[in-house]
Amino acid sequence: MLKTMFKHVNIFTILSIVIGIILLMPLANILFELFTPPTPVWEHIKTYLLFEYISNSIYLVLMTVTLAIMIGLSAAYVIGRYQFKGRKTLSWLLVLPLAIPSYIAGYIYADMTSFTGSLTRLIFNQPLDIMNLFGASLIFAFTLYPYIYLLVLSSLSKQSASYGESAILLGSNKYQVFFKVTLPLLRPALVAGSLLVILETLNDYGLVQYFNVRVFSFAIFNAWFSLGDVVSAIRISAYLMLTVFIIIVIERLLRGRKKFHVHVKSKSMTRKKVSKTQSFIMILFLLLILMIGFFIPVIQMLWYTYLTYQDTIQLSLLLTSLNSIINGVIASILIVLIALLIANFNRLKNRNIVSKSWVKIVNLGYAIPGAVIAIAVHLYFVGLDRALVPIYRLFNPNSPTLLITMSLFTLIFSYVLRFLSIGFNSIESQYEKLGEKYTESAYMLGTSKLQTLFKIDIPLIYPGMITAFILAFIDILKELPLTLILRPANYDSLATLVYVYVQNEMIQEAAVPSLLLIMIAGLFIYLVTHYKKGVFSHVYKDS
Repeated sequence: MLKTMFKHVNIFTILSIVIGIILLMPLANILFELFTPPTPVWEHIKTYLLFEYISNSIYLVLMTVTLAIMIGLSAAYVIGRYQFKGRKTLSWLLVLPLAIPSYIAGYIYADMTSFTGSLTRLIFNQPLDIMNLFGASLIFAFTLYPYIYLLVLSSLSKQSASYGESAILLGSNKYQVFFKVTLPLLRPALVAGSLLVILETLNDYGLVQYFNVRVFSFAIFNAWFSLGDVVSAIRISAYLMLTVFIIIVIERLLRGRKKFHVHVKSKSMTRKKVSKTQSFIMILFLLLILMIGFFIPVIQMLWYTYLTYQDTIQLSLLLTSLNSIINGVIASILIVLIALLIANFNRLKNRNIVSKSWVKIVNLGYAIPGAVIAIAVHLYFVGLDRALVPIYRLFNPNSPTLLITMSLFTLIFSYVLRFLSIGFNSIESQYEKLGEKYTESAYMLGTSKLQTLFKIDIPLIYPGMITAFILAFIDILKELPLTLILRPANYDSLATLVYVYVQNEMIQEAAVPSLLLIMIAGLFIYLVTHYKKGVFSHVYKDS
């Protein structure tokens, strides 16, 4: 057995295990911290506040997912099933709300619906109160629905027309075909998209903090920074992790052993041509989604920018933008490189239950909210710094104690831990399309593992690597909880600068960094959707 195990040990195996252990050590450390004796603050939270945190988190997730499914499914169905003028342009425009972080959309809409807000003056006779649980779920739904939209649109493009035609021949009407044939086949895409929406909702801090919605992420920050109790923050993090784990387990149980297959040679679905009236209604519906999710906040931010640009466009803003870009580039490159190593560790003939399980564990970071990862990484590096103080003092007697903890290394490390699965999934999917024949042929001809990687694999899978870089960069650019907790002193990114402005009730001044963040994210979203037609290759096919 040992011979079999060591037979497949190679450079990818060794590096994947070593890197995985390094990344997972902070998460393992936080589990040991749970055994720390509880404090009076924790007893107070457990008695009076914990139920509110749990119930609010559940309500927020359920409302957000329900609304996001309604928006994403309907938009994807209109784009995927009907042929009308402007469909191709609208297909990728509907992804743009992903460029707006939920907290920025929340800040803008809260200001627009306040007593002196522009929306209040234009439409309503009195202010509309959206700073509550339902208002937060609406903001989340209109900024996160693209996760569901993209997956459902891709699934619709792969569905065979023969299923629906057979159902009609058996006497079903179009509504029965949708609910009994189309919708069940979309279930994997709906579940996967909903899971992403749930994880992003639970990860948010900026929006729920501003709206005073008392959910888990709010509770973690409140326990740590307001009450000064790290032990309570850790215990709340454990409850949040348990909630995420339960959601994932429920999804697995609902899926069971069901498998969904698409016949390669099946008849592709033809989009139905509609009348001018129907086309007008569909375009109006899709534009309404776009207006709420993207254009209204952006237009309002442009107006705020006009009012405040003389005070906000300064050299410090340029430096902050460079901070965000440089951090994103460095972390994204590391994510792609590590994901490439792990993907090679988990392919070809050395795949087994151990390697598959290890890959899943290493890629666990995206399922863990940013606030939890921030606590885990911070506590781990504080302990490491304290252990290394004698070494620091050998080189510099005046060396600070928290040398690593207060550096950018900690922030970059946390980004890699949190977003590694994004890079891995993009590269792994590209490897699956490629197959194993080219790599195995190179090995048979005596080429080494690294030579094969650089000369065969990378030239063939580079589109997946580019996609992995772009997706990781977008998420890192928008990430607030991690950056807010782990950034060095006097160090800002665009996300934290927006947060600081808003905390000082300077909503209008927050518009310039918000627009910069959205422009950069929007540019990268355009690249990923149009790079060799990107995720919309099926949309651009004429039919």
